[in-house]
Amino acid sequence: MGVRGEIDKSGWHLIKPSRKESKYYQMNLSFMEMESLVDVEKAVFLCHPPAGANAPQEPGPRKLKHSSIRLNNNSIVELCGEGANVVDEQGVDLGPPPSLEMALSHVVADLSMIRWIDLSFNNIRVFGDCFKCMPSLQVLNLQANRISDLKQVKRLGELPKLKKLSLFGNPIEEKKHYRSYVITVCPLVGQLDFSVVTNQERDTAAGWAFTFRRKLNPEEKGEK
Repeated sequence: MGVRGEIDKSGWHLIKPSRKESKYYQMNLSFMEMESLVDVEKAVFLCHPPAGANAPQEPGPRKLKHSSIRLNNNSIVELCGEGANVVDEQGVDLGPPPSLEMALSHVVADLSMIRWIDLSFNNIRVFGDCFKCMPSLQVLNLQANRISDLKQVKRLGELPKLKKLSLFGNPIEEKKHYRSYVITVCPLVGQLDFSVVTNQERDTAAGWAFTFRRKLNPEEKGEK
């Protein structure tokens, strides 16, 4: 677990919340050396210590009114609540790692109000549908992780308000037609990898999608 006050070099400011969005509280859990989301409560306790005469003296569940979450520059691997059990520093088995939804629900009052989340510079390989609990999500930064399966991105297209997405620095970026694929499956995204999606790119992606429509929608293979 890290300490407060570290300098952020993640480049998150390139997709930071707008002035309108900045009026909402931001939870900063970056540079806390977290390897698992099981440490979220402890990180919140250190970064956002409870105040008041009767404030708890140990980490525990909170209900903070945050709509922007920074979890960048940690060593987080698992977001879906799967994988090997978590073992603490004393060798105690803590069970399976919590999912992103479970971990944040212990410290955030309303997940449906989260609009901005930064998970850049971690070790994430799979995210599945872990963001479905955030229907108001507008900005998602997954830069510099280990995401290699391009098909996962299709899940992000189900987020009704997603406007800015960063996948820069992941293995999927090297896939052929990467940008056309993301623009196709996430049609509401207006900024991808810090670059505005142009009308020309949308036209190119539409042509690409028509050519490769069978791969995009394998369920249509059996239809005539």
